[in-house]
Amino acid sequence: MFERLTPGAKAVLVEAQDVAIELGAGHISPGHLLYGCAAGRESTAGEPLRACGITEGSVRRQLPRTDEVWAKGIDPEALRAIGIDYEGVRAAVEETFGEGALASAPDRRTNSSRSRKPPFAPQTKRSLEFGLRVTIELHGDRMEPGHLLLGLLRLDDDFVSGIIRQSGSTVAGLSAAVLARVDAA
Repeated sequence: MFERLTPGAKAVLVEAQDVAIELGAGHISPGHLLYGCAAGRESTAGEPLRACGITEGSVRRQLPRTDEVWAKGIDPEALRAIGIDYEGVRAAVEETFGEGALASAPDRRTNSSRSRKPPFAPQTKRSLEFGLRVTIELHGDRMEPGHLLLGLLRLDDDFVSGIIRQSGSTVAGLSAAVLARVDAA
């Protein structure tokens, strides 16, 4: 499958991987892939997303950080219920001690998660398979970023759908816009 990727599609995957590593994720999620599509400067994925108001910044702000999702025993909602603002505490600590100061120290017996490439999550793999199917259905030889985005939209992922809804768009509307760009390319 990866041999069919255009340089633009490869750049989308690199962006997805980079943001996953930067946020300390253990895998590349559909949200990271959406970020990669939004970060792209080409016409088949990046432009339709930006036309809907979905930018790399808007996606990144909603991507979970490892310390938010996997912090052992920390539930921001439960803390809020007893009057503790977890986000405020985290922001104050990071302002004083630097970004990621609340993250646990890496296990020195293994490689740091920042130095290794995270694998694709199962849902992301499905999305890539859907992108390949879209490429074949459209009689294409190479997977463009738009094909990757169309595969992601077929996945029906809650995170991706939520960002699209927040932008005031629909998955069907965005799919149509991307398809028009792919056909024109």
